[in-house]
Amino acid sequence: MLTFKQFLDEKHCWKGYVKRGMKKKGGRMVNNCVKEDTEDRPILGVIEDITIDGVGNCTAKIDSGNEAYNVLHGVDVVIGNKEFTCTTIDNKQIRKPLIDTIQINIGSGIKEERPVTTFDIILRGVTYKNVPFSISDRAENEEKVLVGEPFVRELNALIDVDKE
Repeated sequence: MLTFKQFLDEKHCWKGYVKRGMKKKGGRMVNNCVKEDTEDRPILGVIEDITIDGVGNCTAKIDSGNEAYNVLHGVDVVIGNKEFTCTTIDNKQIRKPLIDTIQINIGSGIKEERPVTTFDIILRGVTYKNVPFSISDRAENEEKVLVGEPFVRELNALIDVDKE
């Protein structure tokens, strides 16, 4: 069990409560912890089936530790002015508009520049339009798609780590 000081210092909430930003209390900023309501929230497993427009059906790792864009496997990436091309899952060639680029620290001070684009996806039977993805070589990863924390938060979803 957390002490009150740990609760404040570690920036998280008591069991059964979730953090929804910060609030001012007693002249200082503290966590705004609200009772967790799970009734209407989707519950995702760590691994989920996903359909990505132009790529097809695949499995995705749902990763609450990834605070950047979602990631789609891609190699032989060629970035142009307004678009990029790459080879992705099942050796499909894609050409997509370049929405942005992101620089990711992949460890040991090594940074990688990745193109960012959007895809329409289907997750759990629901279609989501213009979902941002960065493109990176995920050949060494079991799942070629990573769904990150910002999208999970947008869905207001919970991740059940026992569910795959």
